[in-house]
Amino acid sequence: MKALIKYIVPYQITVSLRQALQSIQSIFYRGKDFKCPFCGGQFRKFLEGGENLPFFKENKIIGGGRRVNMLCPRCHSTDRDRLIYCYLTSDELFNKSNLNLLHIAPEPSLKNFLSRLHNISYTSGDKFEKGYNGFYYSKDTLPLDLTSLSFSDNSFDVVICNHVLEHIQDEGKALSEIFRVLKPGGWAIIQVPIASEALQTIENKADTEELREQKYGQRDHVRLYGLDYPSRLKDHGFMVEIWSPDYQLNNNLIKTYALNELEKVFIASKVINS
Repeated sequence: MKALIKYIVPYQITVSLRQALQSIQSIFYRGKDFKCPFCGGQFRKFLEGGENLPFFKENKIIGGGRRVNMLCPRCHSTDRDRLIYCYLTSDELFNKSNLNLLHIAPEPSLKNFLSRLHNISYTSGDKFEKGYNGFYYSKDTLPLDLTSLSFSDNSFDVVICNHVLEHIQDEGKALSEIFRVLKPGGWAIIQVPIASEALQTIENKADTEELREQKYGQRDHVRLYGLDYPSRLKDHGFMVEIWSPDYQLNNNLIKTYALNELEKVFIASKVINS
């Protein structure tokens, strides 16, 4: 039925209907306890979201699983989107001119925000795998394969790749491609869900959807990242910085934006030694 609706109903009509429903929903949740930095809406609570499986609690996953106050009622930004927003607005991104930015598997809230900035030349793309095609991405999202990007070397100042690597079999090729298309001195935000008590990443032990759900928490995940994640980035040439919202935000703002206090931002920079 969903496939038939996607085929029959024009894309823009569907988007308009969804926005109307979200506006009505935001009225019901209106309040002063929470605020979305993307749409500016204030609410008594955000919506719950994420996979509700025992796996996520058992493995103490950061950045995955069911979360209360995850989703903005009006614009549907997630806690992960809001975390990246907070990092980007804490950086000097807005003081720099003529930045080329590549956004992989673009989240709508982040895309709407970034694509409107006058100092950024914005490009977004996705592979449009099952479950992420149709109306999830806007029509100007380019088809791309992260393991074989069509862009030239040294094309982008910034790459945002938010919770994508856990879906990709050839992690090494994907990271090499991000490194290749970054300009020297450029940087990427590369987020993944992490099992907070696993010392090593687990992979290559599940070849069916059912097994992947058991081992990694989701049918389209191919590994479970552990605390070695920064080292895996460094192994592909990146210099890694880890940013936490409590570095620059007070506790009240962290609670108001409903950020996950345990989730960090991983900034992978392309530093070329002379």
